[in-house]
Amino acid sequence: MKFFRNLLLTLAGIALIGFSVLVGFFVSLQGRIYQKLSVSNIDISKMTPEEAIIKLKSSFDNESSNLSVIYDGEEIGVIEIPQVNRDFKWAVDQAYSVGRSGNFFLDAKTKVSLFFSPVNLNLPIAIEGGTLDDIAETLAGKIDTEPVWPTFKKVFGKYVLVEGVDGLSLNRKDFIEKTTRELSNPKPSPVILSVEKIDTKVNTEKTTKAIELLNNWGEKKLLLKYKEYNKFLEEKDISLLLGLNGDYLNQVYLSSLIDEIAEKIETEPKDAVFEFVDGRVKEFKPEVVGVLVDRPKLALQIETAIKENIDTVEISVINEEPKIKTGDINNFGIKELIAVGKSSFDHSIPGRVFNVNLAASRINGVIIPPGEEFSFNKAVGEISRQTGYQTAYVISQGKTVLGDGGGVCQVSTTMFRAALDFGFPITERKAHAYRVGYYEQDSPPGIDATIFSPTTDFKFLNDTGHHILIQSKVDTKNLTMRVEIYGTHDGRKATTTKPVITSQSPAPATVYVDDPTLPKGTRKQIDWSASGAKVNFDYKVEKNGEVLFERKFVSNYQPWRAVYLVGTGQ
Repeated sequence: MKFFRNLLLTLAGIALIGFSVLVGFFVSLQGRIYQKLSVSNIDISKMTPEEAIIKLKSSFDNESSNLSVIYDGEEIGVIEIPQVNRDFKWAVDQAYSVGRSGNFFLDAKTKVSLFFSPVNLNLPIAIEGGTLDDIAETLAGKIDTEPVWPTFKKVFGKYVLVEGVDGLSLNRKDFIEKTTRELSNPKPSPVILSVEKIDTKVNTEKTTKAIELLNNWGEKKLLLKYKEYNKFLEEKDISLLLGLNGDYLNQVYLSSLIDEIAEKIETEPKDAVFEFVDGRVKEFKPEVVGVLVDRPKLALQIETAIKENIDTVEISVINEEPKIKTGDINNFGIKELIAVGKSSFDHSIPGRVFNVNLAASRINGVIIPPGEEFSFNKAVGEISRQTGYQTAYVISQGKTVLGDGGGVCQVSTTMFRAALDFGFPITERKAHAYRVGYYEQDSPPGIDATIFSPTTDFKFLNDTGHHILIQSKVDTKNLTMRVEIYGTHDGRKATTTKPVITSQSPAPATVYVDDPTLPKGTRKQIDWSASGAKVNFDYKVEKNGEVLFERKFVSNYQPWRAVYLVGTGQ
């Protein structure tokens, strides 16, 4: 027992002496950095912060640094960093704070652990903005190689694979990290560049299937459509869409294709505007439902179409409703677009274009109450020079002559087409005396309506049970116009058959008329030739499976001769 007691006393004495020595050691380091601490591998143990800063500064020759760059085992250059700011004070402050957190037990543990686990701190550096990024791009210009992606090529009517060539890309992030680390050392080592390979290797199984699909697809086109937007994918597009690696489709090309489609059809939602002043709509903007392309679904649709040899895809979209709709801000029951009429008038003379635009503005904003008949002549008003119309060609007394308001029939014709589109009862309509080229630019013959106040009018009945609003739009750049009718759709369906020409007669011989008012040797065309024809089409309107009414429109067009004035004046 005595032996063990003496042993314990001896061990306790040794421990006390060791503790005293350790305490003495740490006391001796008051105001100094603790043992086995370094910055950028420079030993600053047991130094005062001031001494440590001096030592660190002296370890670096100057503020600029040159670094050798190694690529593929060879030096490809030396990069010069013009100014590197090293924060010696911050590094020394961090070193000095090790073991001085203020927590006695934590600090004691840290101080002891330093004997066994030395600590090396990085020296913070600051480089002039953008310098390393610029250097990385310069190096990348020497190394980067764009891959040549494998493609399909048609040879003797069959597709084959043209293999690609791998590309190279400098790992810019790795270069910047390595360079930053080396610049914090007094004797930096060369920077070994890391370069990534851009693999163009294809999946053999997928390639075989893709070639088989392309050969089966042939020269057929794939139509991607949404309302009036059509996008045709040609045979070449299909070959570019097919993936040759992990995915069935080439995701880069697919994403670019969907971006192109989205740019054409996506819209922001817009609130409706409706201002009614003095019996007429002064300002009207129907709500616009926002449209977003459903990208994941469209991608799946395209993939399915190509796999299953489908030639038409209805583009999937996500609709976003506006906050204010037309039906919410008026008491007329005008809440939706129910009919559209369109026409083109290319090659019109300036006076005719002016008159089309003016007449269209006169019917724009007109509201027709339920049960009332729309009269084009009444809506447009007097057509004369006194009411703003210019001189253009009109049909009068069997001739085409210059007169006030030429071109107004372009508007009445477009209005007729809009009325047919919804299924309104047409109460008065008369075809032109002869076939006019303007009305057949985007339509078969027989779908026109002439007016000549006060004897000839175009009329239809609003039998919807709600007010309807007429809106007209003229594109004077592309020479097209559009009539839109807004109201409440009652579920009717209007159909018109394709116009049929039952008889034709050739245009009479061209007539040349002497005109002493024109200089001798000049010619001026005042009438244009047109073959005579009898044209008809059927018009039927149904609702809930029952026929509301039907009729046949018949147009008798006279054969029309071209007429030239020949100058005989001196």
